[in-house]
Amino acid sequence: MYRHLLVPVERSDACVEAIGHAAELARSLGARITFVWRDDGNGDASDARALLARAEAAARAQGVPASVLSLDARAPAEYDLVCIAQGSAVPPVAGVAVLICPRDARPAVAKAIGALLAAHRARSNAYDAALAMKRPDARTLARLQQAHDEETALTAALRDRTSALDAELDELARLAQREAALLTRIAEQAGKGEVIEDSLHACARFAWERMGRIEGAVLPAARRYLRDDDWHTLSVAAH
Repeated sequence: MYRHLLVPVERSDACVEAIGHAAELARSLGARITFVWRDDGNGDASDARALLARAEAAARAQGVPASVLSLDARAPAEYDLVCIAQGSAVPPVAGVAVLICPRDARPAVAKAIGALLAAHRARSNAYDAALAMKRPDARTLARLQQAHDEETALTAALRDRTSALDAELDELARLAQREAALLTRIAEQAGKGEVIEDSLHACARFAWERMGRIEGAVLPAARRYLRDDDWHTLSVAAH
């Protein structure tokens, strides 16, 4: 029986989907997860912070205990399963079984999920840009206030097919409302020249939590409950 999963986190949609698979597997096994960042050299530390926060939120959404391995630490022998994304390199953890998490190959599913994850990536990048500025300008803050069209379409389709996710979707709606309200207040404070750094960090944490919960709980459920015609509709509407 697997009790402790090691899940490398990297910049790819396949990895985000693998995190959802790993979280579901850990829940079914009663296992815990440790996430570790795998740097590909194409970004900075802010990428790691956002992606690891989303990964931990994905695990929490499944009720799975999760932690993050420090970037300079070596994986100890206590792990008994490594979960990696399809196409990823196997990390050097000797003597530990490896599970390759597959991606859904249906074109409509790939397009719809790809659009949603692209929106998440753009939103994370917008927060990274805002947090890197001493005083974010109005245009940068406006990017953060853009609507979550892909998320709205996915959650609406799920509500039409099942009530099993209602509690989770209600909580995600509350998180989105809190994030929107805080962004409105931040924009007002910025317009008055007030300090917004702490508020912006708190808002980013709301965003990472919401996106991680969607990636860890909603997307796996969508693959179970949505039909091919649902995915077709979502893919047609995808940007």
